[in-house]
Amino acid sequence: MAITIVQNLTASPNPTTIPKRVEFRQTLRSTLPSETITVVYSLEPEHNIWFENADGQLVKQLSRQETIGQAPQVSVDRLKLVTGAGVGPQLTVEVAQAIRDSQGQVIADLCVVQIAS
Repeated sequence: MAITIVQNLTASPNPTTIPKRVEFRQTLRSTLPSETITVVYSLEPEHNIWFENADGQLVKQLSRQETIGQAPQVSVDRLKLVTGAGVGPQLTVEVAQAIRDSQGQVIADLCVVQIAS
């Protein structure tokens, strides 16, 4: 496998209030000198917690690309969590992450975010 998770996905602040821009952080490294990865963040479709994308739309999935090398590299994404349609209120929300490496292999990670009232 070309990509390795050195340090698992974490969220800050955690717990958090909603709406809030939450920082998701993890450390990755590649067995290759350099490779482009695709990172996808997903939320459960039934609950009332959503991502707000750059266009202000509420979505359950966000993706981006990043280039990773052989040295451990801290990867940081600041994603806005908001409430919308769905079952709620939620006390916790699972943010699932899928990393697709340049060889097409998918590595999964997960972070639980506590929602404060």
